[in-house]
Amino acid sequence: MKSSVLFFGMLLLMSVSGFADDRPALAVTYYNYPPHLRVIDGKPTGLYAEHIENIADHAGFSVAWQPSSIDEEARMLDDGRRLICTTGRLRTPDRAAVWSFLPYIFDVVPGDVVIAAPDKAEKVRHHGDLVKLVRDDTLIGALLESGIYGEAVDAALANETPRWILRTGKTDLQLLTMVLAGRAHYAIVPEDQWHFATDENPELATLVPIKNIGTIPALPIYIACSRGFSKSTLHALGDAMADLGFTYRPLEKDKNTGH
Repeated sequence: MKSSVLFFGMLLLMSVSGFADDRPALAVTYYNYPPHLRVIDGKPTGLYAEHIENIADHAGFSVAWQPSSIDEEARMLDDGRRLICTTGRLRTPDRAAVWSFLPYIFDVVPGDVVIAAPDKAEKVRHHGDLVKLVRDDTLIGALLESGIYGEAVDAALANETPRWILRTGKTDLQLLTMVLAGRAHYAIVPEDQWHFATDENPELATLVPIKNIGTIPALPIYIACSRGFSKSTLHALGDAMADLGFTYRPLEKDKNTGH
């Protein structure tokens, strides 16, 4: 009798697992980005992970989480050969030309702040303008490879490729650690990442935050997906966000792309 019950239970478990596997999988990249996205025991947790799971489930998908980095994620979206979605990215005209964005606000992220080494803080502050700062070849800056820092700054970085701007750090915490270690004179990071980093490593509190220097303000982020996704998939995800109460925000047409 016990063996029959056990056999029936195994069949039930297999049928439930099979049912779950029948849903199409949505590949979503992830990396540690506290406080809303943390990687614990190799798995994404936190508010952003919960939102993605809920949206995918509501749209009829299961989530196939793919470990990545913020820069690798951007490269994959630029390349477009792998079908992936993200846990939220800032939208720019250049990105809109090659990425697909869902027209619902996923979150509003804090603005950036410049974090300077104590002995360079006054010199950094004296510039008063972020473009002038990144053009100063006497100050070494640490920025993310795929970071967005404002239209004028991004244009200067792309067109001039200043060798004194290091873009090798993979996380905001790494950028700050580079400044602490004396490898860079300043970094540009989101303000919430700065506060989180000082909680994790109190030594970082010796660095100097500098505001009002032209960094980007608080802005909405959107779920970004590869351009190759079908319209039906993107519509299903968008409808799920609407049903779950995310705020709809029509995506403005960009001058150079028509999107």
